[in-house]
Amino acid sequence: MSNPGWLLQLSRHRLMLVLGLMLVAVAAIVVNLLAGAVTLPFGLLWQTLWSSVDAAAGPDAVAADVLWQLRMPRLLLGLLVGGQLAVAGAILQVVLRNPLADSHILGISGGASLLAVLLFLFASDGVLTVAVWDWQVSTLYLMPWAATAGGLLAAGLVFRLSAAGGLTPMRLVLCGIAVASVLNALVGGILAGWGHANAETVLAWLAGTLYGRDWLYIWALLPWSLLGLLLLPAMAKPLNLLQLGEESATSLGLAVTRWRGLSLVMASLLAASAVGMVGPVGFVGLLVPPIARALVGSDMRRQLPLSGLLGALLVVAADGVGRLMPGANELPVGVVTSLVGVPFFIYVLRRQS
Repeated sequence: MSNPGWLLQLSRHRLMLVLGLMLVAVAAIVVNLLAGAVTLPFGLLWQTLWSSVDAAAGPDAVAADVLWQLRMPRLLLGLLVGGQLAVAGAILQVVLRNPLADSHILGISGGASLLAVLLFLFASDGVLTVAVWDWQVSTLYLMPWAATAGGLLAAGLVFRLSAAGGLTPMRLVLCGIAVASVLNALVGGILAGWGHANAETVLAWLAGTLYGRDWLYIWALLPWSLLGLLLLPAMAKPLNLLQLGEESATSLGLAVTRWRGLSLVMASLLAASAVGMVGPVGFVGLLVPPIARALVGSDMRRQLPLSGLLGALLVVAADGVGRLMPGANELPVGVVTSLVGVPFFIYVLRRQS
């Protein structure tokens, strides 16, 4: 049984790292609430935070509107997306027994992007239409469903292709890379052939962005986040056994093939629904799990929640950096995480070789 005082047992340098991450988290949240097209002074931000969520009742109506209608939902969505992508990456790295695994490798992001782009292009009023009371169901609320369906189909295809020759981590990775390449090519082909009128919007989405996200995006994604939160405790023990290897896990009574499949489904639900809301934000699932492992070890009861927290911090910090970059209106969060993730990917790849 996990010791609730595990944080106190960390070595001194790990404890300092945890405290440092907490300070970074606070700084990232403050920057995300302050910075943007309209910069809010800290005093006004503090006063607005404690006044009211109603713009008309705040000390400054414009500041209250910017904070509660633009900055706060964007911040919360970044936290949800980062947490889901990081947890999905942690699950996939255990299932594939590969520190380079994330939702991109298995084609989950590619499948999610393909169906999300198709939904966008076929929607009569565009992706931001919100008319749930009308005859047409809002494209926004359909987006996580379409993206999740695409991610699940891609993961299922990879799973089926891998199982045909014996389900091993290496076969899963190789089949995933092949499927992801095909799906990404299809996205590019569809955009080039039929998406000219919407090319700018779709390209911005494909870069992974939190720009313009409001409370409706929170409500659209929140059910998927809560579903993952409810199911994660049941996944910890099987994932711990999967880390021991197939033979050891089987000898301990684990149905390895079944739990690998369920783990892929779980990772697909978390990653694809997040992709549907903000686009494919890369490298979050690759960067975060190794850091969580270094802090709390390989026990998934600790690693999964910490991965979620660190993933949320990474996306929020990347979003803040993107807004503060000189000479640019705003860099999409997916571009910033890629700039950080590519060197880390090369470093891990060299260590593996």
